Amino acid sequence: MEEKVIKPHLVKPLLEKVVFEKLQNPQNGVMVNIKPEDSIDVKKVSEEFVRATATRTLQVIPASLLKVTVSMSIDIPVDSIEFSRLPDPKDYIKNSQPVRIMLGYISNIITELTLNSTVGPIVTPPNIQE
Repeated sequence: MEEKVIKPHLVKPLLEKVVFEKLQNPQNGVMVNIKPEDSIDVKKVSEEFVRATATRTLQVIPASLLKVTVSMSIDIPVDSIEFSRLPDPKDYIKNSQPVRIMLGYISNIITELTLNSTVGPIVTPPNIQE
């Protein structure tokens, strides 16, 4: 079905925003807990393109250690007729291959950003975290 809705394309995700802020070093013996939270926003930007923007924020406990957020977006060419026939077009795009690839890129960027941090490297799964 994806080949009918999403047209062949050579686009790739573009980096929108990166926040990396080291706040303080963890104290000896402190347990650090890190949970990724994802949000994906889907908007139709024209008859032929849908823009998906994914943001992954690391929820760090204790929160006083660091802040990390990475956002990327991708314009996905779609067949407007097939796209409009979908029961839930936004959910379809959220689970599409281009969005899964973009989430993998975000995961890699977070790993690279945190590689030399005091709590890193932080490796998050390349799929949606709910």
